[in-house]
Amino acid sequence: MTIRFRRTLKIAPGLRINFNKNSTSLSIGSRGAHYTVSSTGRRTISAGIPGTGIYAYQTINPKSSTHKDSKAVTEKEDPLAFPLPSPTPSIFSSKAEKEFSRFLVEIYSNVTKYSPHDIVERAKALTEQYPSLIHPLNVLTFLYILNDEAYEGKLLEMGEHLWSSRETIFSDPMLVKYFAAIRPVTQITEGISASEILNQQQFGFIWAEVLQVHGKFNEALTVLHDLDATQTVAIAMADLELSMKDYDAVLETTTDINNEDDATLILLVLRGVAFRQKSLLDASLECLHHALSHKDRSKPALHRAHFERSFTYELMKKPELAKKDLELILVDDSSNQEVLDRLAALR
Repeated sequence: MTIRFRRTLKIAPGLRINFNKNSTSLSIGSRGAHYTVSSTGRRTISAGIPGTGIYAYQTINPKSSTHKDSKAVTEKEDPLAFPLPSPTPSIFSSKAEKEFSRFLVEIYSNVTKYSPHDIVERAKALTEQYPSLIHPLNVLTFLYILNDEAYEGKLLEMGEHLWSSRETIFSDPMLVKYFAAIRPVTQITEGISASEILNQQQFGFIWAEVLQVHGKFNEALTVLHDLDATQTVAIAMADLELSMKDYDAVLETTTDINNEDDATLILLVLRGVAFRQKSLLDASLECLHHALSHKDRSKPALHRAHFERSFTYELMKKPELAKKDLELILVDDSSNQEVLDRLAALR
């Protein structure tokens, strides 16, 4: 007999963490299209027609160099139920660790039994009994109350505490051991995601996203500045700076970028958008041309560049070139409603 357990927590629009009995994954996307990474590292890209039950998906297994061919499956199949040996206590482990492991198994196995309130109270009771478990239980509690309006005030208070104490919290041996199986994917901007184990850096991306959802853009930017400097952090910062309409900051963040991969392509796109917002259309077009100079980049990244270039062409009074960019997207994604609507408006 195969028993499947699954629990889904919505972090933000289009961002969900999925808990199974033996693995954890995180899904990004809207209804009809999802990108999922399991704690096994296995990645699934799925798309289909909502309401029909038919989906096409492609799976990439990190343990193999080959890609599994896309095929039609029904929604009844669960592509997220991937087997993964979960960390378990040994016979020499402390009673606190054994109780923590039992707690994890119980809450993940009873997918509908426990509400966020139940998890909060049970975690609180376990912390009182075993104070050494405070750090992993607090992080776990934070994840469970992410989308519960009843805890909106507590969420921000807890997030601030966790982030201010991150050095201590994310070096906790119990957290390091049991959270090693959690590899969430956080969408940074369209076409780019951050995928790491749930460590200090990855929690920073999640916390910055929560702050943005609550309109705390400056605080979110401060969090990103505190992360280790990577291309992904630069993209997150530039994307947030665009939301804040700080176009000079975007240009500073994206200085000296060459088109070397999907990440640098997106940085060039964001730079092009900033130039356009400053009415520097020739500079914008140059950046977007550079972003599209390598056709071997991923389709989502190329589509983002074509879409943004269409706006620049429109402002330059070149509607035919704008329409051509949108039509190139439709060659790969003929049902993209946003592109179809924009193309209709141009016509």
